[in-house]
This record gives sequence, C-alpha cells and structure tokens, in this order.
Amino acid sequence: MQASKRTNFTRTPEQQEQDRQKRLERAQKRGAPVKNSSESPSTSSNSQVDFLDGFDQSIGLFGDSSVANGEPGKIFDHKQGLLQLHLANVGGGAVKLMSHYVWNAALVMAEYIEAAELINVRGQRVIEFGAGAALPGLLCVKRGAEFVTLTDYPDPAIIQNMERNWYENLVESVQDKEARLKQRQESIQTPAYKDLLESSSSQSKEKRNAIEQSVKCAVRGHAWGESVQEIMDCLPTVSVNTRPPNATKDLQVKYNWILLADTLWVSEGHTSLLRSCCAVLDQDGKILVCCGLHTGYVAVQGFMSLARMAEFGFKTRLVEIRRISVWGETRSDEELKKESALLTEEDVEKYSIEDRNRTVLVYELSR
Repeated sequence: MQASKRTNFTRTPEQQEQDRQKRLERAQKRGAPVKNSSESPSTSSNSQVDFLDGFDQSIGLFGDSSVANGEPGKIFDHKQGLLQLHLANVGGGAVKLMSHYVWNAALVMAEYIEAAELINVRGQRVIEFGAGAALPGLLCVKRGAEFVTLTDYPDPAIIQNMERNWYENLVESVQDKEARLKQRQESIQTPAYKDLLESSSSQSKEKRNAIEQSVKCAVRGHAWGESVQEIMDCLPTVSVNTRPPNATKDLQVKYNWILLADTLWVSEGHTSLLRSCCAVLDQDGKILVCCGLHTGYVAVQGFMSLARMAEFGFKTRLVEIRRISVWGETRSDEELKKESALLTEEDVEKYSIEDRNRTVLVYELSR
C-alpha cells in the first residue's frame, strides 16, 4: 500500500504530532498493528507514520465514505438476523489486518447472490477464497447451494472465527434444523462447540465431517498456490445434480463458482490465487470478483491482465462499477445505479481518494 501523498509543510511540529496521534488512535480502533502511542516523533520510524497515513487513507476514514463495516470482536448482523457474523478480535500482524471487518465488496457480492441473476447458486458447488467473516459464502448456503467451502489463510485467529460463524449460523441454526427435519433427513445430534471444533480425536473429526455434509458447508485453511487436496476432499464424491450418465462412483467433481471479495489488494499473491482458482474450478465454472477501489486500481488491472494470459486463459468481463451510498447522500440508490451505468474504466483511473473509497468493481471471469 502506498503512503499518503498529503504534505504537512504548513503545520507546526506540535500540530504534526497532534495529527500523528489522531491517526494512531484511529488505526488502533481499526485493529492496525501500531506501536505505543506515547512514543515521540523522534522515536517513531518514518515507515510507521507512512503506514498510518496509508492505512487511514485506504480504510476510508477521510470524508464520510467507509469501506469497512462492523467492529473487531463484535457481531455484524446481516439482514436482521439472517446471518450473525462474529468479526475476528485480532491483535496485530499484517495477515490479520483485513480479516476483521465486513467490507463493502462483500456486501455488494451478497446483493448479487440474493438477486440470483448473474450468479444463481442454487444447486451449485461454491468456494470462497479469502472469506474472512464469510458473509457471501454462508449466504450461498442459505440460498440453496449444493455445497460451499469457506477458506482463508491458515492463521488460527482467522480460521477459528470463521469456524465459529459456520457453527453458529449453520450447525446451531434452529431454522436449518427444522428445514432438514421437514426434508426427512436423518437427524444428527449437534455436539458442543468445543467437542466439535477443538478436539483432535478421530471420532470428533468423523462427527464434523458428517455435520459438514449435513449443513452442506465446510471451513478450511488454504494458502493460495499450495495443495488444494483438502478443499477438494470437502466435496461429495459424486454430485447428485450434475453426475454424467455413465460416471463411476469415485468421480471427483469441482466447483462451479469461486467467490473473491476484496482479495486483490496484494499484487504479489495474484499468481498463487489464480493457480488455486484453476485447480478447483470446473471447466465451465465461473469466478465472481468484487473488489473495492480503496487500495487503488493498479492491483485490479494487474490481476485481470494476468488472468487473461495463456497460463490461466480466463475471459474477464466488467459487470458493474458500483457507487456506494455515503452518509449525507442526497441521491437515491436507484439514481446512484443509473450514474454507475454511465461510468467506464477510464473514469475509474481518474478517481480521487474519496471516489475510490465509495466504489466497488464487479467482474465475471470465465473460460
């Protein structure tokens, strides 16, 4: 992430220190890994100040447009209880920086899943990479997906929080239990959270696997570019909905849809991410990408260009440039959508910081 280009040459040293302290406080509230706020400017590294500027800028704290929703350690309520998501209460570390919010890109993706037009997940096999709190992936389960696998970097804080959301929204869900009983599926006694997720016994693993198949969703850690065997093993051996006429019983199916919500901000990870995508995606499968522009357009352009290269062979299509409503907005959502429909990628390249913070790009990738 680039440092802010704002210059304080008109500010006194005292004013600059006040500005630095304010940035420090805001970053700490957002979970940024920062040093003790009692340090003076002479003992704080320039890179620390640059980081605070960049974090402040990308998170959308200048102006009234915020790119992140919720608060670390708290519950994010989606659609009045449809999903109640715990947000990871992280203490620092670069890998955790982006995992403890629900980002605008995830909310836009949720709208597409609900609309069931561009992406209709009913009866589909879905995997979400970089899921974080896993709003889009869990919503796919609620909307009738055949099976959903939620993945993120195999960091304990991230995976444990995602497992908690999986457990409380699916395994413990009274509505889902009642639905399974109505369908006359075999009732499975729900074990305690600790017994199911924290025990390493083979019996607990068997119970967990059975429950994953029952709720049609699994959680796995996955580092992009590494072996996909574990996330492929989550799927039923043979897909009931799409089994070829003469298929053998041990046929290995792949995923129909991959969900990527705000996963493009680290350009160095693009190649590894695309390799994982290619390894798990069905030949006729598609990728839905929703990416906020708060970290800039260059990373998005780089990913799309790489995806089109011969090694990966994807066709990329820009579906929408979504303008997010901000506090004090006088235009209706419908008016904003009409405005968005007139925008082009050339317009996006010229966006100010404030414009980027309120914009989400939606792409569809296919082979």
